[in-house]
Amino acid sequence: MKRSTVIAVDLSVTRPQRCENPALPYRRTTPQLFTKQHRTEIPISSRQRACLRPYVPAYHARMPPTKRLLVALGAVLLLVSAGVTLRALQQTQNTPPAPNSEIRRVDRFTNRNVLVPQPIDTPATPADLRVTSEVGALRADWADAGASGYEVTWRHGGELDHTMLTIQPEVRLGGLRAGVSYSIEVRAVDAYGKRSNPAEATGTPAAAPDNAWKTPLTGLFDDFSDVATLTRRWHLAGYQGCVDAAGGAGGLVIGLECGADEAVLRARSRIELGSNGELGRIAVVTDAAGPGGRLTVDLSPGPVDRVGPTLPPGAVQIVVDDQGAQVLAADDVPRVPGAHPAVTVARGIGVPHRFEVVLRSDGITVLQDGQEIGFGGVVPSWRSAYVLYGLQGPAGLKSRVFVDAAGFSGPPSPAQSVGEVSLVPATIRVLGPTDLAPGIGISRKPLIGAASARYVATVRADSADLDPGGLSVQLGDARYPVVQADPGPVPSGSVTTVYADLPAVLLGPSGPDQLSPYVLRSDRGQATIVESYLEIHSTGAPPPFSSPALAAAPPVSQPPLVQVDSSQDSGRFVLDVTLDGRYNSEVTGIAGFEVWVDGQQMVGQPTDAGGPGLGGRYTVVFSAGALRPGKHTVDVREYPVDSSLAAASTLKDVTVT
Repeated sequence: MKRSTVIAVDLSVTRPQRCENPALPYRRTTPQLFTKQHRTEIPISSRQRACLRPYVPAYHARMPPTKRLLVALGAVLLLVSAGVTLRALQQTQNTPPAPNSEIRRVDRFTNRNVLVPQPIDTPATPADLRVTSEVGALRADWADAGASGYEVTWRHGGELDHTMLTIQPEVRLGGLRAGVSYSIEVRAVDAYGKRSNPAEATGTPAAAPDNAWKTPLTGLFDDFSDVATLTRRWHLAGYQGCVDAAGGAGGLVIGLECGADEAVLRARSRIELGSNGELGRIAVVTDAAGPGGRLTVDLSPGPVDRVGPTLPPGAVQIVVDDQGAQVLAADDVPRVPGAHPAVTVARGIGVPHRFEVVLRSDGITVLQDGQEIGFGGVVPSWRSAYVLYGLQGPAGLKSRVFVDAAGFSGPPSPAQSVGEVSLVPATIRVLGPTDLAPGIGISRKPLIGAASARYVATVRADSADLDPGGLSVQLGDARYPVVQADPGPVPSGSVTTVYADLPAVLLGPSGPDQLSPYVLRSDRGQATIVESYLEIHSTGAPPPFSSPALAAAPPVSQPPLVQVDSSQDSGRFVLDVTLDGRYNSEVTGIAGFEVWVDGQQMVGQPTDAGGPGLGGRYTVVFSAGALRPGKHTVDVREYPVDSSLAAASTLKDVTVT
């Protein structure tokens, strides 16, 4: 088989409308330039070969053969020397760094039929830079200027500590020395890497924490310093295999591994409201309400493990997310007149904040770090309720949530001697009264010797006619009716928690080793088991909380996600390219990106005009007729500045009409 060859000479200056690039067999950043090792391995099409065919003078046919040979040899020598000169010029001006170099560059390149808007003005300097002291850390925030992102630099004693890129107008600088003054500079960065003048501030990390906010939390307070005792105060609800927990960073770290999960911490004790002035206070320190995340605080008269989407009778729900803070309540909860201005606060990824819910006779106020961010004219009629903290990360992304502390006011309640055993049913579908059950059960061993035990399940209604009063759990040959934790109708799609106190006969030494089958049955309506477990009360110390090891934490610094959307406008084909680093606590610097269509490069866009870029939004416009009607494959390639990091590529199939 004859080997194809490629000549490393760029002749597209004379015939740009016909020359095309071969399909890219390896990562590179400069069009029409190949490494030596690939120069004889990349096939080229006949169309490309036509672009590289040298011009042949028409008068050569009248030359004698000898003179024709001399002219041909001279032409070859001239072409070779020109090729060497062109290659040297390209290597000087246009060659990307060698594979082992530290910095990668992307050269600006646009096809003649493509337009990419370029920046004009320098970004505005960030305003209202504030620095808050924490133990061994500083938290910096500023007014969001609408920039693509920000560059944060901090130093002490004139020595540079670190420089980071971030999208959100708030960062937490950890690992600092208490009592040492640090200077902080923040620059706005646009989508092309241009920097603003810096905003400057100083701060000194605290040596001791401010614990004044903990004083009202007399009913329950947990700093999660000993996660082994978690089940004595809390039940952690979440889809099995999707929600895991472990101790770390001085608190509770919850892994959300499936991208659409919510972890719910439900306190085993109840908050008891007072009678005058401030009726009650609930607090939690967490980073769950960061960009794309959500924090909920639910108050329910009954011991439910989950709430929603329709609130059960008597329930109150506080939601904190990117949209602000809302106070919601079930239809039967009393309202009082009153409204406060809405406040939206930008929060950084991985930056914990203290959130407090204050219940008064004139409504419910939501605070962040002592400042009001929400209000609702809601005054529940109950005097005690269970408190649930819902923690959710950005939708569709694996994430981790940190909880530093949580608690509420009221009379103190001691920790309970409770352990839990998660159950896997024979089928998650709730069976009818006479449906045949698979022969899969549970071990009775955890029940033997227990002081008492309760079966608990959360079910989702799959039909509008579900009757929670007609549910029962089958363990072996026996069936036990279950009780709804918060009685009331359950609309289709909503969840409810049910439980059954197990008889003493299941707790004694005699009896079968296996209780098979284990299923949940319904006399009317359809439902699905979301979660089920045994709550076991012991006379002695319960077994410690255990959870599968958390998956390895993602890198602190990550490149932006590449997203591509397309549209057509007046015959023009438009690509909207987004390099999205919103959900990264720190963004890996980006040199630029390229756009390829059907294996041909159309755009090379650098994003490091004033330093490493951090992404943004870009519009790539193809003029009418630039792409033939039909299907095309768009490939957007993102290149980190650090050449040791792999490029990211996103493919999108489009149809041009």
